[in-house]
Amino acid sequence: MWTGVVNLILAATAILGVQIRNLRVPQSVKNGSRSALLDCDYTLKPEELAADSYLGLVVKWYFNSSPSPVYQWIPGQKPQDLGILKGKLDLKHRSSDHGATMYRALYIRNPTTELSGEYKCLVSTFDDEDFMTKKMVVFVPETSLDMTQTKPNINSVKILCIARGVYPEPKMALLLGNKTKTRMDDVQVETVSQQRSYDIVATKVVQDSDLETPTVFACELRIPDTQYAVSKSVIYYPGLPLPTNYSETTHSHTWIMITLSLIIFTYRRTR
Repeated sequence: MWTGVVNLILAATAILGVQIRNLRVPQSVKNGSRSALLDCDYTLKPEELAADSYLGLVVKWYFNSSPSPVYQWIPGQKPQDLGILKGKLDLKHRSSDHGATMYRALYIRNPTTELSGEYKCLVSTFDDEDFMTKKMVVFVPETSLDMTQTKPNINSVKILCIARGVYPEPKMALLLGNKTKTRMDDVQVETVSQQRSYDIVATKVVQDSDLETPTVFACELRIPDTQYAVSKSVIYYPGLPLPTNYSETTHSHTWIMITLSLIIFTYRRTR
């Protein structure tokens, strides 16, 4: 019985033609990075590998929903960069020394934001074909991240965080806590689209009576579909007035130094 099952499995395996075993596409790369490697790892039937022409093997890559390929390679011919990838690939890059797989991958030089999207690898022979799709995000970190605090009245504080020049559209959250930070509710977040980038602002007014002394406010900026995240924090002392020369453009580290100076001054006055 088991011999028959094994024979069936072997027969089914032999019938299978092209199979993409793994599509290795980076989830995210930074804009202007040195390179991005997208590799399409596939197998062929033994008789296809043995043939000099590899029985009609063609490797094509597609970008987003375009019906035309952005890359094509036929064994025995030079690989072609097409469409949006024209002039952006290292066509001499080899994934292996085997004639059936050596030019299967995309080696993108200095990837930029317009190359964010879905990449599909399609491998075909005379008898069969297989494809697989994955997404890659080319992101731009913020050009600046500022967090400030102002006093709408004597009993409250307004926290403002602003990031500029981010791509793709980011997410922002305000957090509260000294040791364990918790996400604040009812934060007003506004995103403004610029040319190929985004500015984002988060604001929240908090009553002094709801805060500990001191209180740490934090701002967290994240870019979706990437592992990129950055944060900034400020320290606030409920009951202490902000300096008269403090403005919404003051950086958080400046406010911390001013606050520390006030504490030292108060301490000396009480001695």
